Amino acid sequence: MLTNTDIPPGGEGSIEVTFDSSHKKGQQQKTVTVESNDPRSPRATLSVSALIDVAFGFEEYVLDMGTFRKGESVSKSVTLIAKDPSMIETIKLTSSSPHFTAELVNNPTAEKGRLTVQVSGAWGTPAGRINATITARTNGGSVSEATLPIRAKMIGNFDVSAESVQFRVDTLGNESKSMTQVIKFVNTADDARYHLLEFQDAYGRLACHIDTLVADKEYEVSLTPQPDVLRARRNVSGVVKITTDDKEQPVMTVSYAIYFGRG
Repeated sequence: MLTNTDIPPGGEGSIEVTFDSSHKKGQQQKTVTVESNDPRSPRATLSVSALIDVAFGFEEYVLDMGTFRKGESVSKSVTLIAKDPSMIETIKLTSSSPHFTAELVNNPTAEKGRLTVQVSGAWGTPAGRINATITARTNGGSVSEATLPIRAKMIGNFDVSAESVQFRVDTLGNESKSMTQVIKFVNTADDARYHLLEFQDAYGRLACHIDTLVADKEYEVSLTPQPDVLRARRNVSGVVKITTDDKEQPVMTVSYAIYFGRG
């Protein structure tokens, strides 16, 4: 915020910068651009830095558990900062999902005030993307709660090569880039036969063709924008639903977007 917007020749002005440190941790770097009517230097850039000291909180912003197949389990460790010793004895960890657990584990090499939390996945869950939150609570110190978002992807009996596709159409040359997108579906179950049954696009924007590469095992789904969608030249998006005879994954979805532009 400018405290003196009209600066006379040889005079001085001041700029007050307010930095919101909520939801931030560690070293932070920001820039502030100042514009004026100075013909020689109409724009100046200020660099603002700050070190956010965390008294109680997770060192990581998010924990990515990765991609796993049905029946697999995984564990990963994160760091919980608790600088006040009175916090440690009362820390309790909870998970927003029954498929994740979190517990404090002994780490002899950890620095003072840095605790190791082991997050484990119990993969008795439906296939798809999983989002959850681990929460640490304590009765000690001035800050009593810290949260850590968790994400993972569980592959069921079908492994899909892409969850979304994009079509980019060059309106200048009336030619398209990546007009047809191909997605591969692979049956990962060794002792079961599963099939793709039906393709559904609620808006009818895409044409679909399903090829069987390996009977009961591998399929390719080709998606192509319909001619009337190309003639309309409007950016649109939607979701394709593909039904199967797999009871655990009866419906799989692929999102799509069609963009129009020059070049």
